[in-house]
Amino acid sequence: NILSILNEFHPSIKFTTKIEDNDKLEFLDVQVIRSPEQQCFETTIYRKSTFTGLLTNWNSYVPIQYKKASIVSMVNRALIICSTYVSLSDELNKIRRIGLKNDYPLSFIDTIIGIKLSQYRQKMNGESKSTLIECDKNKMYVELPFIRSSTLELKKKILHLSNKLRPDLDIQFFTKPRPSTQAFFQNKDPIVKHMKSDVVYFIKCNDCGHSYIGKTERQCIRRLYEHGAPKTACQQQQCNHVSDDLNDNSDIQELRRSSRIRNKITSTTITNDNNSDNQIAKSSITQHEKETGHHMDWNNFQESLLIKAYEPERNKTTHSIPLLVFPDGLPRVLLPNPDL
Repeated sequence: NILSILNEFHPSIKFTTKIEDNDKLEFLDVQVIRSPEQQCFETTIYRKSTFTGLLTNWNSYVPIQYKKASIVSMVNRALIICSTYVSLSDELNKIRRIGLKNDYPLSFIDTIIGIKLSQYRQKMNGESKSTLIECDKNKMYVELPFIRSSTLELKKKILHLSNKLRPDLDIQFFTKPRPSTQAFFQNKDPIVKHMKSDVVYFIKCNDCGHSYIGKTERQCIRRLYEHGAPKTACQQQQCNHVSDDLNDNSDIQELRRSSRIRNKITSTTITNDNNSDNQIAKSSITQHEKETGHHMDWNNFQESLLIKAYEPERNKTTHSIPLLVFPDGLPRVLLPNPDL
């Protein structure tokens, strides 16, 4: 049995088989039908029993291109998969029923079906419209907010001006619906800067111009402790962050957080073992403080990607992990000033 042989290769890989039923076998969205009379195979569209027929409703506040694409995609799939005219006719009738259930006008659906059938016939017959192109136009893509008739009027005006002033441009418009109301409301509390992870941070000395830029995949507070940051500084900033939030929102009723969660102060447990002491001793920031007696600005550290551009004095290497996006770094003119 080939199935048992395949399943013995690896315990995490299991293959399954499916036997045809009534001369029919489904694979993905294709149903293969055995035709004993004609001694051939026929194909048609297959939909699972869980298919609900839900599309973008015709009354939805979205551009007409989205609604058109819902019908076009189904018609194109039917033309590609259906192997007989009978199965194609049945599938087109199903598309009409699905569209009507989603409030699509029947004339809109029939128009799209007619256009796609005409294009398919021309393609099969090798017909192509020969168009005379005077010159190659430069394409320009313009994004517009979708506001129904206002967007259409704006398109017409832009095209009118383009044809007069820049006939060498071929402007392609694409519209996007406006953001939903939910996007304007914050449903999660912001993360305290010390508690963020996967960041590149910038620390500057209070007494001289020396600085250090590092990266960490863990929480910033853990890495700062390893550099020798006093725990009181980070804990004090966390307390100030919580108290500021409570003072700013004293008149606003808390809807999502209980009093236990609201009064809870986020803390991080740091173990003081020999390994952590060795890491603190090896840190270039700790060595700088011991050699000069200066103090680093632990509270106002910044996140940045400026190692190669600014070349901090306390960095012994330019980077510990190569940056795949910008392996050679970025020029300073393209980066923000960490002192601002």
